[in-house]
Amino acid sequence: MKKDKKNFLKELKEGLSKKNKTIPSKFHYDLLGSKYFEKITQQKEYYPTRKEKEILKKLSKRIPFLFSGDLSFVEIGSGAADKIKILLNKKVKYYIPLDISVDFVKKSVANLKKKYPNLKVKPIKIDYSKPFKIPNFKITKKIYFFLGSSIGNFHNKKEINFLKNIRKSIGKKNYLFVGVDLIKNKQILENAYNDKNGYTSKFSLNLINIINRNFKSGLNIKNFYYKGIFNDRLKCIQGFLVSKINQSFFLGKKKFFLKKNENIQVEISNKFTTRSFSQLSRLAGWKVKKYWLDNQKYFAVFLLKS
Repeated sequence: MKKDKKNFLKELKEGLSKKNKTIPSKFHYDLLGSKYFEKITQQKEYYPTRKEKEILKKLSKRIPFLFSGDLSFVEIGSGAADKIKILLNKKVKYYIPLDISVDFVKKSVANLKKKYPNLKVKPIKIDYSKPFKIPNFKITKKIYFFLGSSIGNFHNKKEINFLKNIRKSIGKKNYLFVGVDLIKNKQILENAYNDKNGYTSKFSLNLINIINRNFKSGLNIKNFYYKGIFNDRLKCIQGFLVSKINQSFFLGKKKFFLKKNENIQVEISNKFTTRSFSQLSRLAGWKVKKYWLDNQKYFAVFLLKS
């Protein structure tokens, strides 16, 4: 069994052995899952992408003045690379997208090459939920990006560990832009994660297909439904796959049981205030240089310095 598949099985068994069952959201992103996610970002209810792009358009005019000389853009969790292209300019010589779904990234960056034929693009597969090494491109100054409010996708406040790992990986006197979704009206939040066209549901239910394809578990996608709710106490959206029936299945030789109406948490999206994220960043050893907001103050993009 390949290393990635072994790790997948190990984390599945750990998560599904808990009293409150979980599956890490990073496993959503096979090729189909990545396509579903891009569909989610295009839905009317899903404001984060629109609001972040609004900020990035303003920021694109500022970047040439913030950083001098030739640049390398390193994007952690790049996905379709549709946000970074807003910020690209002729000073950017390298683009290094780091993502768990590298096949999807390779297809996505093809359009960048058409617009910027001299841009050198090097996609690299990583699992950013764990410590990782960032490639060294000494020719140019590296600017790092972690967009899309992905900072909210960590369980048990582990975003501080992630920020510490990034700071350690990139070294001193480097810059990181982070997209941060802000706390707002509960209905706006829940609508964003329960779109009327059902792409969030398809995205989450696709996990069952991924598990079956890898481990022949015998799970039936028809025996689950998806729901997304805002947990006011924890200040986060929680996405669940809910079992419609009592059922059992195997992962390897281990048997698992699900009761009717039992939840498996497959998504978390923590929400912040500008103050709470600033405090979190400082606790992780970063300096908060500046942040930008959209016109409705739904979203923020922070600039941190290591």
